Amino acid sequence: MKLNLRRILIFLLIVALSVGFGFAFDAIATAVEKSTYPLSESYREDVRANAEEFGIPEHILWGFVKTQSDFSSNKVSSDGSIGLTQLTPDEFFMISKDILGEPTEQAELLYAPSANLRCGAAYLSSLYHRYGVWETAFAAYEVGTETVDAWLLDPTLLGDNGILAKIPDENAARFAKETAKACEYYKRLYFES
Repeated sequence: MKLNLRRILIFLLIVALSVGFGFAFDAIATAVEKSTYPLSESYREDVRANAEEFGIPEHILWGFVKTQSDFSSNKVSSDGSIGLTQLTPDEFFMISKDILGEPTEQAELLYAPSANLRCGAAYLSSLYHRYGVWETAFAAYEVGTETVDAWLLDPTLLGDNGILAKIPDENAARFAKETAKACEYYKRLYFES
């Protein structure tokens, strides 16, 4: 009887330790994920306000900015894209005029995080309303609407539902996939109960 009791106690101890380590492992994994996909305090209010203004789920805008610039408002890419949402001066002026109805000639506003984020969010929202699918909107942000519109005319690139199933441009496909992944992380880590 003592041997069976001892085995039961050892088994229960092992189970308790396993459960405890499981919770600890989950907590550590979540902390690592949150450090990789943070809610930047510097931009929290601007992201929230722009997501609300332009009808973008907040986790989508967080994931988008994370992928575009990793929250570096001074980032300048080799193609001349600038800031949090990586806009070129021409894109910035077009969005300000055509989408926001607030024309500006002040290119330095591209470096202002709030103006850059607002223009990028407005453009992303317009792309989503045009295509109805976030990954397609992300691809259009990367390569432009003319290119995506041409892809949508190619039946070999469409799924059964008529939605773009294959993005033929490697960079746009990678960007769309990485952005969608970041959006899912933000959703799971911060916006799901």
